[in-house]
Amino acid sequence: AELARYIELNHLRIVCGYQDAYMCTFGGLNYMDFRGKQFYRHAEAELYATVERLDGYVPSLPFVLAHTGVTHSSDAVHKPLRERWLEGETEVVRSYERITELARRGKKALLMMDWPQLGRLMNENHNIQRDLGGSGEANERLIAAALEAGALGAKLAGAGHGGTIIALWPWADSGPLEAALRAAGASATFPPRVAPGVMV
Repeated sequence: AELARYIELNHLRIVCGYQDAYMCTFGGLNYMDFRGKQFYRHAEAELYATVERLDGYVPSLPFVLAHTGVTHSSDAVHKPLRERWLEGETEVVRSYERITELARRGKKALLMMDWPQLGRLMNENHNIQRDLGGSGEANERLIAAALEAGALGAKLAGAGHGGTIIALWPWADSGPLEAALRAAGASATFPPRVAPGVMV
């Protein structure tokens, strides 16, 4: 995970986070804690994240993913926000402190299968990211369509300005949600599933 992130940042010159590299490496459904990793370090000094497997406690994933059809570079979204955070911009620092708290609460809501609470947390998370400039027109259109169709929550599933959104749909038939998302312009919809990580 650390090697993949290091290559992306230092050789491909893409400002990136750690989540994608860790998820691809470990697979599964995880709660990940990146405390202490706010600043990039040389590879030998980089701290490891904490990865806690949750898939043994969650019988099914009550989500639907929808792709906007808009390709994007996560670097274009992450870099300006990271620079604002490094400069100590109060709004950005406070916002990401709140997002950290939402993640901790979200873990509990997921494990307790408290879907209304998880939906509220997802919506607040997205509102913060949107207000910081991290969303995009296509993302907002799909999120609005998901909520209007009855999803309990909907948010970015990546950097924003394209890519994918994730909606909370804890009911067996996701057809009405998927139809609403396609009508709003989604190029693809699919349920996420737990998968293994990197295999050698």
